[in-house]
Amino acid sequence: MSMKMDRRSFMSLAGSSVFALLPGWQEAQGGQAPLPAIDSGKGQPIVLNGEYGYEQQSFRDLPEGATIDARNASFLVANSRNSEPSAMMGCDEGTLPVNRYPLVIRDCPGVRFIGGRFNGQVPQTSDWRDTYCNSAAVLVRGETANATIEGVRARRCWDGIRFTEGAGGFHLKGSWLSEIRDDAVENDYLLSGTVEDCLFDGCFSGISVDPAKNDRDGTNEVVHIDGSLIHMHAYLAKGEITHQTPVKAVDQSPRLRITGSVFALAAANMRGFHRLERTWRLAIECRDNMLLWLPDEPMPFEFPMPPSGFRVLKGIDARRYWDKARLHWITAHQDVARFTDEAL
Repeated sequence: MSMKMDRRSFMSLAGSSVFALLPGWQEAQGGQAPLPAIDSGKGQPIVLNGEYGYEQQSFRDLPEGATIDARNASFLVANSRNSEPSAMMGCDEGTLPVNRYPLVIRDCPGVRFIGGRFNGQVPQTSDWRDTYCNSAAVLVRGETANATIEGVRARRCWDGIRFTEGAGGFHLKGSWLSEIRDDAVENDYLLSGTVEDCLFDGCFSGISVDPAKNDRDGTNEVVHIDGSLIHMHAYLAKGEITHQTPVKAVDQSPRLRITGSVFALAAANMRGFHRLERTWRLAIECRDNMLLWLPDEPMPFEFPMPPSGFRVLKGIDARRYWDKARLHWITAHQDVARFTDEAL
């Protein structure tokens, strides 16, 4: 789909005092090749065009390997019936329309979903617990093993992409998610899968592999985070402006491969040091990564430092690195949809 950032280029960004740009930067500036032609051997693609608004699009029992082409389609994501949920008036009260799951794919093994622009109306300033009416821009469920979700642009959602029971072997690639109130990717069924070449540009939680109180065991599964940028964003949560961790894990979570990726931490009072320590412990492969501490405040003494597969930058150096890496990703992915009010 898109020109993936060479994992070594992450290191080159910080390798000089002027943050030299990535190898291949000149090619990226010149534009991007379009998405490859759809394989006609899988039959005619399902093509979605236009504005779907609050109308859910649901696909079930498609032929194995089917393609859904949503490159020219737009959707609205809305989880709250009022614009400012609170303890007095929760997100399920009010008169506003909701569309909590605008795109649902169920029982479609090997499906390939391409594109889609998901514009969220999930409240951004209310407290996390009052805004918690479950929702996701894209929901992949049922017997939908080995799905590929590619080139999605989504913002201001509750969860970005959610994979549930039966959706193991997923591959999320070349997608840009921003202003995510909860999980950029929810994988709480502890499935194996890959998150590749993605930009998560502001999320409360990055990739969730936490089954909560459910009795699930993902210790024989593996999640690969490859060539991806994950920038945390602080939201009001239980009375405090803060954020969770790039990976929200428990001991029963899948093992992790983290390669050529960037984790950027935005809040000095971030939550989940125990989750961060667990992330490092679950990593069975860890190389060519960057950990960016964006605040000017020093790292807390109890902060769990990453393994040797991460290089650490702090403060202004970290912020400069992130800005360059983010700009390069956006420039190198011209085929990913934009919103009309976006500067880039």
